[in-house]
Amino acid sequence: MRTAKYCLTATLALGMLANVYATRADDAAKPHTIKEVMVLAHKKGLYNKVLQGKADDGDKKTLAELYGDLPKNTPEKGDAESWKTKSEALAKAANDVVAGKENALAALKTANKCKSCHDAHK
Repeated sequence: MRTAKYCLTATLALGMLANVYATRADDAAKPHTIKEVMVLAHKKGLYNKVLQGKADDGDKKTLAELYGDLPKNTPEKGDAESWKTKSEALAKAANDVVAGKENALAALKTANKCKSCHDAHK
């Protein structure tokens, strides 16, 4: 009887542990929401750090990953094609910064027109 009790307890514990790891894996696969991108990239200053040339390669890559998640989201309002065009341009510009392409920072600044996106999609 004791053996069955311990086996059952161990099985339940392993099941719960497996569920926790599966949930974490699912969360890691989800793209950042638009709000998360705005907070991490803009309110916390990552975009400005990159634009000012003070960012290291890791910061640039993080910004590119954040902006890469934008086209995977649906905005609150506005035309889906407009959202796709604007968000993909921003993601491409950030990837160009990571790749060290010439004039990439200027392209990033041009692609990051807050007001045009907010007026159309927020």
